[in-house]
Amino acid sequence: MKLETPPGTRDFLPEEMVKRQEAIDKIRATFERYGFSPAETPAFEYAEVLEGKYGEEEKLIYRFEDMGGRKLALRYDLTVPLVRVVGMNQLPVPFKRYCISRVWRFDRPQKGRYREFWQCDVDTVGVPGMKADAEIIACAIDTLESLGLKGFKFKVNSRKVLDALMVSVGISKENELAVFRALDKLEKIGEDQVRKELDRIEKAKLDKLFEILSIKTIGEVEKKVGDTEGVKELKELFALLKLYKKSVVLDLAMVRGLDYYTGPIFEVELGSYGSIAGGGRYDKLIGQLSGKEMPAVGISLGIERIIEVMREQGLLTDKKTVTRVFVLRADEESEGVTLQILTELRAAGINSEADLLGRNFSNQMSYANRLGVEKVVIVGQKDLKDGKITVKDMKTGEQKAVDKGKIIEALKIK
Repeated sequence: MKLETPPGTRDFLPEEMVKRQEAIDKIRATFERYGFSPAETPAFEYAEVLEGKYGEEEKLIYRFEDMGGRKLALRYDLTVPLVRVVGMNQLPVPFKRYCISRVWRFDRPQKGRYREFWQCDVDTVGVPGMKADAEIIACAIDTLESLGLKGFKFKVNSRKVLDALMVSVGISKENELAVFRALDKLEKIGEDQVRKELDRIEKAKLDKLFEILSIKTIGEVEKKVGDTEGVKELKELFALLKLYKKSVVLDLAMVRGLDYYTGPIFEVELGSYGSIAGGGRYDKLIGQLSGKEMPAVGISLGIERIIEVMREQGLLTDKKTVTRVFVLRADEESEGVTLQILTELRAAGINSEADLLGRNFSNQMSYANRLGVEKVVIVGQKDLKDGKITVKDMKTGEQKAVDKGKIIEALKIK
């Protein structure tokens, strides 16, 4: 048997997982600072819960049948499972939740795109106005900045505005969804190819459509379609974001391919890396699934692409392990004291370990160096006679003897 992971999946060994976990911890901290609480759903749902929610992308859902004959599917995203949860429970309003977990899509594996991957979502349920949208956007921007990312573009649009633009151009309701899906590919395949996909629509209408899509201000949009509900929402949203001191740009060509969006939509773009986050308002989805009408808005950060960006920009930690201190036994007689010190460090909340294989001094030091620990505590009879132990800084190579009873203070680890 050949030992390998299935296509589009990966193992994460400690050296990589430590980096990912530090990034995720920063994301989680920002989410919680905004008052979002964690909530989790099963890895799989009844297939009918997921079906009919993702448009053309529905073909990527992993479906299977269990031994009881139930038709099930792996989570495609974290939003639809949340919708099910809201439909099943009486929750406080607003209900603000975050989820950082795995999802699965039968996609073509490529750089930054996998079949099993993690998403980091924040959602607010039960708020109809733009205050929730503004808070979601502010939270997402602060989260990306907490990771050290710079130069990203936060794009905002509105499905309601797009609907109004379609009417002004003369594109029928029956063709609207096809236009949206084609426009969603605009950056990937270019205008010429999008026009080919929409060849059944009159050239004059397409010319007018692409002319309008170049508009950059809400004021110009209002001149084209009037003070519609979508325009009013965007004006309110931009005003709130100004109070948050957050910078976003209007991009009428940004569509977001999922069919369930109903109002403002968002996407974060970072240079050649493309989209690293996206979301929007989905006011009808909860009602469609459960019959219980409730507005909702959220955004999802694509941790896989974010990690790749951070790696290329040198923003990931250089840690290889969570262990910070290795307690090294210099001789067999010091075994007992070594374990006492190890226990003391762990009780003080310092991630520590010691040799388990009976290795000699040189091999213990080599192992500690390979781990990449910050400090090594050397315990030996020679120092213990004077009530001392030795602390070595592995980065600078400096080492000094310290009082055994003051080891925590001497390590200077918080």
